[in-house]
Order: sequence, then C-alpha cells, then structure tokens
Amino acid sequence: MERLVDLATRRAGSIEVALIWDRSDETLCVFAHDELTGEELVVPVSGDEAAEVFRHPFAYTRRAMTRASASRAET
Repeated sequence: MERLVDLATRRAGSIEVALIWDRSDETLCVFAHDELTGEELVVPVSGDEAAEVFRHPFAYTRRAMTRASASRAET
C-alpha cells in the first residue's frame, strides 16, 4: 500500500498543487510547484484548513518548507 496518497491535484498555468495524506503518520500537507520559477513549497495543514491552503498555497509561504529557504538554512 502506498504511504502517500494524492487526495486532490490541480494545475493553473505553470503552478501545480496537490493535497497529500501521509498514511504512516496520518498527516496532511499541500505541495505546490511553479514550473516557471522552480519554486516548491510544502505546507503542513489540518483537516479544517486543507481546502483553503489547497486553493491558495502561496499565501501560506511563511509556514511552508520551501526549497529555497531550506538551501539558505544549510549555508
């Protein structure tokens, strides 16, 4: 059985967004990727806020793990 389950995916222009459920620890997150800029982010969410973050993931960048911020933290 797959550990990660894609509950919903949408695409708008160069941005793809997915709502992912992790079966192993029963958590939800929203993953967003912008093909144009290469920006990626993962936002941990509760069930109550999942739909809102799924619709507007880049509004939640302050609490997201972004590839760019993770790279800066390593240097």
